Amino acid sequence: MAEAQPVNQAPAQLDAQVVAQWARHSASQLRENCQAINALNVFPIPDSDTGSNMAHTMATAVAAVDALPEGATLSEITIALATGAVRGARGNSGLVLSQVMRALAESASKGHIDGSAVADTLSQSVGFVRAAISSPVEGTVITVLDAAAAAAHNGDPQLSAVASRALHAAEQALADTPNQLPVLAEAGVVDAGGQGLVVILQALVDVLDGAGFTEDAPTPDHDRTQQEVEVMFFFEGNLDALRELLEAHGNSVIVGPLAPEAGTAHVHTDQAGPVIQKAFELGTVTDLRIEVLPADGEASHPGIQGAPAPTTSQHKAENHGPFIVALTPTGGVAQLFEAAGAVAVASPNNKTLGEAMRNLGSGPVAVLTNGQDVSVLRGLDGAREIDIIDTKSLVGGLAALAVNDPGVDWDDNVEEMIDAVDAQRYATCPPEGMVDTLSSMLADGGELVTLLWSAPATDQATIEGLKATFAELYPDVQIDDHRIELQGNDYDPSLVQIGVE
Repeated sequence: MAEAQPVNQAPAQLDAQVVAQWARHSASQLRENCQAINALNVFPIPDSDTGSNMAHTMATAVAAVDALPEGATLSEITIALATGAVRGARGNSGLVLSQVMRALAESASKGHIDGSAVADTLSQSVGFVRAAISSPVEGTVITVLDAAAAAAHNGDPQLSAVASRALHAAEQALADTPNQLPVLAEAGVVDAGGQGLVVILQALVDVLDGAGFTEDAPTPDHDRTQQEVEVMFFFEGNLDALRELLEAHGNSVIVGPLAPEAGTAHVHTDQAGPVIQKAFELGTVTDLRIEVLPADGEASHPGIQGAPAPTTSQHKAENHGPFIVALTPTGGVAQLFEAAGAVAVASPNNKTLGEAMRNLGSGPVAVLTNGQDVSVLRGLDGAREIDIIDTKSLVGGLAALAVNDPGVDWDDNVEEMIDAVDAQRYATCPPEGMVDTLSSMLADGGELVTLLWSAPATDQATIEGLKATFAELYPDVQIDDHRIELQGNDYDPSLVQIGVE
């Protein structure tokens, strides 16, 4: 007579279905706990987005799995998770998570994922993460991941037992993070990234116990605005050379490989322009994202589209300007202007612009119109000095910001910005007309070209081809390009905006 089996016996291995279920449950739980994790985020930058970053990263990993045909194998699913996570990684915590997915894919490539393979995955994750992060700090998610990996190897090799030990050890290590990192102790919190990892390990235990469930995981939105810039992009080329570049120009450097010559890069820097330009020189850059980080000791929070970031008002009493306010369309272009030193008001109207003005300090203000509807400027506070600079276009606004110098006399500074706009030649054209249009514009001279373009009408390869062409024709001309996302506004995303100075 055959021996009876427990009805809810945990699986001995992670097959394709279980891995997909775990990934979806992880994404769901990260989304559910997003705000709680954000509230713990005080290190390395108190920007309150660790939960959002991890939720977004896991959501993009799941989206890659969902794009697979029905009946995908274990290897195909884990590769999709790794690829989606690496390409969609946001922030330090997202990159750490992407390297866990990468280690999982490597384990699956060996044929199966049992308890021992899960333990090996955690250990390999530790190695990947420590290799990716330029300056690992104990008392963070790295420490929690290390503890989980060590415990996973120490005991019963059955899958459920390995997962439970890893979770328990991670929880203990997380509770101890304030004793290792003084900034956590001062804030009275545990490490945010470590908390996110515990959520993911708990999701694995839930699925093995039969408590996990499948749920869609939409990408959470989060925008933030402040001072130091966080730059992230997917890079194809020499990763060692890229790391040297990032370490020379910033901090919080992470290079998370997907392959020997491909991976996601992350850096905090006040030299975003040179970093991005040199990265393009080293290899192929895609999925470029720029966010402005909060000043020391100040937290930022998810922004509200069409209004300035809350952090601006939080320190208005201490900041007396002067200020540059940029009117921008909805989309990622606002972040471009914020990185250049402006307070961006996306899709402005009288209300949002008025709120922006009230949230600023008492100093003088210059408003860059950037081709937006100037009727929103009516009724602005007449008690303060406001200069309206009709920049006519987004590239005109960037030209003004390029010469902005808060250290000089304000009136002189405004005149310099106006002169820069007046001196710039501006045109729009479809991608196929860029060479002819730019050739015509440079016939009258020029030193700096600014290109603003949007996908899918234009792609980076097309832009790089144009830059290569003009490098031969006009070797003394610098060409800067920016991919921007334009949504629900009067700008035509099928056209490239060109400015020549």
